[in-house]
Amino acid sequence: MNFFIDSHAHLNDPAFDADRDELLSRQLPQAGIVHSFEIGCAPNEWQPALDLCDKYPQLVHAVLGVHPEYAPQLTPEGLKQLAALLPDARNTAVGEIGLDYTCQAIASKDLQQNTFIQMLQLANQTQKPLVLHVRREGEDYASYEDTFQILKHNWKQQTNTQHPAVLHCFCARYEEAKRALDMGMLLGINGCFSYKKNEYIREAVKKAGADKIILETDCPYLSPQGKRGQRNDPSNIPLIASFVADYIGIPLPDLAEITTRNAKALYGLP
Repeated sequence: MNFFIDSHAHLNDPAFDADRDELLSRQLPQAGIVHSFEIGCAPNEWQPALDLCDKYPQLVHAVLGVHPEYAPQLTPEGLKQLAALLPDARNTAVGEIGLDYTCQAIASKDLQQNTFIQMLQLANQTQKPLVLHVRREGEDYASYEDTFQILKHNWKQQTNTQHPAVLHCFCARYEEAKRALDMGMLLGINGCFSYKKNEYIREAVKKAGADKIILETDCPYLSPQGKRGQRNDPSNIPLIASFVADYIGIPLPDLAEITTRNAKALYGLP
C-alpha cells in the first residue's frame, strides 16, 4: 500500500457531522492516509481543531490562523488568544492566511492586508511555517503580487522546519509558482489539478517537479475529477495523486513517497 498525507483538510466542517468518526477511525487508514492537517482558519475553529488532534493524536495535526474571508471576525482579544495557541505542540503552522480578492464584499483589501500582516507577525514570533491562501479574481493576479510584496516586507522566513511555507490550493501559472519556489515554498496540489480546464496548473506543476509539491484535499470542497459534485474527504488523496503521477510521468509509489516526505518536512513531523 502507498502511504499519503492530506496536508489541508476541514474535517470539522458540518459536512462530516454524520460520519466523522467512521471516516477518521476506519476509512482514512484503509486508504493509506497516515496524517491529516486540520485547518482552523476562523476564531471559532481554533479550539475544535485542537480537540480533533486530542481525539486522533496519531492522525490529526492542527494549523491555526485567520483566512482572509474571516478577517472581520478577528478582535484584539482573538489576536491574543491566537498568539497563545500557536506555540501549542498540536499546532504545526500558521494558516490558512493570505489574500482573497473574491471576497471583498465581506473583507476589504485593506482589512485583508492588515490581518495578513498581523498573522505574519505571529509567525515571526513562533517561527512556524505558513499555509498561504491566495485567490485571484478571474485573470487578475493582483492578489499574488500583493501577497509576495507583503511577504517581502513583513516575513522573516525563519521557521523551525525545512520548508517555510506552502502555497495552498495552487491554482496559478508557473510565473507565480516560481516566485513561491524561489522563496523555498511548496505548492499544495488538490482536485483542481484534475479539472479539464486547468491545463495551465498541470503544466506549472510539471515544470516545478514532484519534489516541490504536497497533496491536499481542502475537503469537503474541490473533489477531484470523477467525483465532482460529491463531498470531498482525505480518502480521495490517492486519486488526486494518480492524476498528478500520470501527468508528470512518475510512478505512483514514488509520488507518494516524495509528497509524504515533503509534507513532513513542511510541518516538522519526524
